[in-house]
Amino acid sequence: MRINRNWFFSILAVTVLANPAGAADLDDIIERHIDARGGRDAWESVESVEITGTYTAFSKSAPFTMTRKRDHKVRFESVMLDNPYIAVYDGERAWNSGVFGMNWAQSMGDQDFVAFRQEVDFATPLFDYKERGIEAELVGDSEIDGIAAIAIKLTRPDSQVETWYLDPETFLEIGRDSEGSDFGTPNPQRTFYDDFRKVENVTVPFFKETQWYTRDRIFEADEVVLNPQVDDNFFALPPPTGMDKFAALVGSWNVKVEHRDFPQAPFAESERSSVIEPMLRGAYLQEHYVTDDEMETVRTLSYDRFREVYRLTQISSFASNLDLQEGDFDDEGRLVLSNTASGTTLDIFGMTMYERISIFDVMEDSFRLEQEMSSDGGESWAVLTKLHYTRAEE
Repeated sequence: MRINRNWFFSILAVTVLANPAGAADLDDIIERHIDARGGRDAWESVESVEITGTYTAFSKSAPFTMTRKRDHKVRFESVMLDNPYIAVYDGERAWNSGVFGMNWAQSMGDQDFVAFRQEVDFATPLFDYKERGIEAELVGDSEIDGIAAIAIKLTRPDSQVETWYLDPETFLEIGRDSEGSDFGTPNPQRTFYDDFRKVENVTVPFFKETQWYTRDRIFEADEVVLNPQVDDNFFALPPPTGMDKFAALVGSWNVKVEHRDFPQAPFAESERSSVIEPMLRGAYLQEHYVTDDEMETVRTLSYDRFREVYRLTQISSFASNLDLQEGDFDDEGRLVLSNTASGTTLDIFGMTMYERISIFDVMEDSFRLEQEMSSDGGESWAVLTKLHYTRAEE
């Protein structure tokens, strides 16, 4: 008998609209998946997770630690290409260190974050996909690597798509297809899950393998600890190398000034205000102030991690001479910088005047700075200016 195709599909459409079984099936499958992982109540009692084991990348294995905390915080530490490697998401931004031996913290690239954010879930995103604005669609019966599975397609708010494959009998995840990153280059990747074990009241996969092109990453857990004590600062992006000691300098300051024009003169006192602003995530601090006689000065401070030296620059409206000073901490914990090596001296009154600046007693609400001058090439120094900074009230 010949079937009227238009009539057949019309009846089918009416049936689907009248009885949206697909939506009910999706909810049921997801709830079974959540129950298989230990249940919603059990996972809601988990505030943090620490996983330790062995991580294999580029055919080399090393210990790893992955720490997760509520609000989608995650920190991964291991060794990659023989370099210590850290990747972190603090709930708002992602950063890493150790990429190709660059052992300093830096913001993670957008594509790398697309791949890394898939590590933030305690279990799977199926637990809270609605709250996170993720759309879920039941694809239905499928297979992954020849294994029968139930496929669920997730579309994130940024339109990134991933497909989760669940075991049709246990409802535990078998695998996931998603978009990954090969050092910033987008690529499709496939992840497999296995070796599920009970940890207290929840179920956790102790084996995970991610593949794309010729790449392969394997996580083999030895221990999973629930609810370890983890401070939020553990996930924070650290200040640039060397500048953590001066993070407290940022802000508005009242400055007590003691100044004299030559070593034998008494110090005269005055007051001024100053603002120190961070740039490049605090890698570069800039101070700007104006004296009572309207002389304007801009001063900067930074650290060269490669040569392990601090650099201070300053330029004023007095001589418009950009001065460069370099130095490091002395035995008393003072940062001492001078222009004896840079040659950016002040030539005045027939003399070459060298300058040295010391920054010390740095605390949250105060610090001190001294300026010294030398007319004999740095053999002897005389303090000409002493500045005591106290934080201004907001």
